[in-house]
Amino acid sequence: MMTDIIEKLKAESYRKNDKIVIPFESIKIISEENKTPVKLIEIELLENGLIPERYERNIGTYGISGQLILLKSKILIVGCGGLGGWNLEILARAGVGYLRLVDGDRFEPHNLNRQIIATENDMYKPKALIAAKRVKNINSGIEAEACSCVFDESTAQRLVDGMDLAIDALDNNRSRFLLFQVCKAKGIPVVHGAIGGFVGQLKVVMPGESHPLEALGNDAPDKGIEVKLGNPPQTPALIATLQANEAIKLLLKKEGLLTDHLLWIDLEHNEWMRLKL
Repeated sequence: MMTDIIEKLKAESYRKNDKIVIPFESIKIISEENKTPVKLIEIELLENGLIPERYERNIGTYGISGQLILLKSKILIVGCGGLGGWNLEILARAGVGYLRLVDGDRFEPHNLNRQIIATENDMYKPKALIAAKRVKNINSGIEAEACSCVFDESTAQRLVDGMDLAIDALDNNRSRFLLFQVCKAKGIPVVHGAIGGFVGQLKVVMPGESHPLEALGNDAPDKGIEVKLGNPPQTPALIATLQANEAIKLLLKKEGLLTDHLLWIDLEHNEWMRLKL
C-alpha cells in the first residue's frame, strides 16, 4: 500500500531547484484517506528522495538523510516552562519525530512573561498537556507524549527509557542532578540549560562525562540567582534556542558540540564565555 501512496504523491509533486517536493495538503489528504500516519508517509518519501513541503527549507541545512534521522529520533524534554516551551517549539518545527514532555505543574499568571506556550486562555491547565497540544498544532505528523508528573525517583527511570537524548529544562538542581544520574546510567546524552536574570548557561553532557553539578555534590543549592533576579522573556528564548540547536547537532552527529566547555552568556553586557569545567 505504501508504494501506491508514494506513487500518487509523486504524481502531485513539483520541482524546486533540484528538489522534488510533495505538497503539504496532498500528504494530509492521503494520510486521512488511507488511515496512515503522516510521519510514516514522510519517512517513506524522504527514503525515496522526495521532500515533504513542510521540511523543504530544512533540507539545505540537514540534508535528506539528516531530516530522516530527526523524524526517527526521540527526545525527552523535562520541564515545559520557559526553557522547555521554546525547545519544543523549535524541535517540533525541525521535525523531531517523538517528543516526551514532562511537567507536573500548571500554568500560573507569573508564567505569562516568558513561557511561549503560556496564554491567558490556558491558566491553571497542566503544562504537559498544553505543551503536547502546542506540538500537534505545529506539526501534526510527529508524536507528542504528555507526562503530567514530577520528575523524581519514582518516575525518572521510565521517563528516560527509550529516548535518544534529554533536554534539561528544569528549574531546580535536585531534579537536575537526578536527570544527569539516570541518563548517565542509561547512556543517554543531556543538553543542560539554566537561566537567571540576564544570565544563562548550557552544556552538552555526554554519557560517562561529569556534569555541571557533580563537583558541588550535596553542597549544590536547589535554586540559583533566578530566585532574586527572576527570568525575563529574552533569556529563556536564547538559551533554549541554543539547547535545541545542540540537540539537533548531536542527533545529526555534527562537530563542535558543547561537550568540553560550558557556554556562559551575560546578555546585559553582551559577554559570551566558554568555561572549561
